[in-house]
Amino acid sequence: MFQIYYVSTEHINVTYFHPEYFVYFNATSARPGRWDPKYYVTFHARSLKVLDSNITVDIYFFEYRSNEYRRGFVEMHYKGCDLVMKDNFFGPALRANLPGCPIPPGEYWLTNMSIPDLPVLRTFPFRKGRIYVNATTVLGDVRVFNGYVDMEIKLKPLARRIKSKPTIM
Repeated sequence: MFQIYYVSTEHINVTYFHPEYFVYFNATSARPGRWDPKYYVTFHARSLKVLDSNITVDIYFFEYRSNEYRRGFVEMHYKGCDLVMKDNFFGPALRANLPGCPIPPGEYWLTNMSIPDLPVLRTFPFRKGRIYVNATTVLGDVRVFNGYVDMEIKLKPLARRIKSKPTIM
């Protein structure tokens, strides 16, 4: 029997944003209802500068072990436009909410963002952890924004089976 796994993202926090790049940068995580076990992330930001491949985005996965988060060996490093246009892990949600890349200055609502149910989740090295995101300029001299979100890989519950009475023909 094929089992489907999904990533539940809760307790998101934007810990820093550079005032030359953003006026505000907020993030929330919520479930749309009791029927859906996934938590979806929403970003609300107003950017002041063009965001393109001059930004480097580093993503680090930390494993939750012994009541603390320990850095794992899973990391992702992208230039800004490569993350939006080429990535299969975070990219689909970004492509659905952004006008493309480069991203012009303006106000953005990135809603209902989640990590797709990929086969790689079955073999991911740990089930519970934290994803840290750090964005800097390509030269690494200016920190643009950073934050984290707690994640847990869970087994998707199967739909309840309704017992039906046999029909007589």
